[in-house]
Amino acid sequence: MKLYIHSFTTLLVATAASIPSGVFAGTIRFVGIASASVRGDAILSNDDEGNDKSLSKFLSSDESNKILLGTDNFSSASTAAGDVIYECIQGSVAWFGLTLIPIFINRIERGATAGSFGSQEQEEGRVITSIEEARTDVQGGGLGSALESAMRLSEFDGRTIVTWKEGESSYHIEGDLVLNLTIKLPRILPLPPGFNAIGSKIVERTCRERLKQNMIDTKNAYIEWAEAPTTK
Repeated sequence: MKLYIHSFTTLLVATAASIPSGVFAGTIRFVGIASASVRGDAILSNDDEGNDKSLSKFLSSDESNKILLGTDNFSSASTAAGDVIYECIQGSVAWFGLTLIPIFINRIERGATAGSFGSQEQEEGRVITSIEEARTDVQGGGLGSALESAMRLSEFDGRTIVTWKEGESSYHIEGDLVLNLTIKLPRILPLPPGFNAIGSKIVERTCRERLKQNMIDTKNAYIEWAEAPTTK
């Protein structure tokens, strides 16, 4: 069966929210929540040689790891239990005169949505990319060494869930992101004015913009993969 790329249209929806918990016991936590989705015209499942070119095949394979991890800058390693984890250097974030470079240890878990596969009309699936560990490299230091030190000890945790539905004429991909940033403050640290409010906006904007771009990248990566000849 030949591979056909239909005229491609995209509907992208994105929302985000950030919830500061305030200061408690010398700790500030920012919670970033974002959702985004994209739709496209379906690509027929098989190419001339019968290779599966469906969205489900792409997102269920290692070919989509780079997109799911959100960065080109990653390396993989096997754990003692035989699982694969990924060290991922994320894009930098401007933070009160500092530049934060989060480095995540991610795990990818793939699986079908319960009761979804086996349908002749539609396939559904889900991939979870979770943060197992994290550290933060800090550059700059315009506000002094105390804040810089606090940010070096800051902690990230969270996960991104990508789900999809794929039918004969179209498909729909949705991403849901939760990212927690916890900052443990020294006993005496004069914070910049509006630290909570501005910090919330930074986390909110970062989550929203990066997830939105990730959905676009996922769509583009899938089309590129589907159009490329299959290597033996």
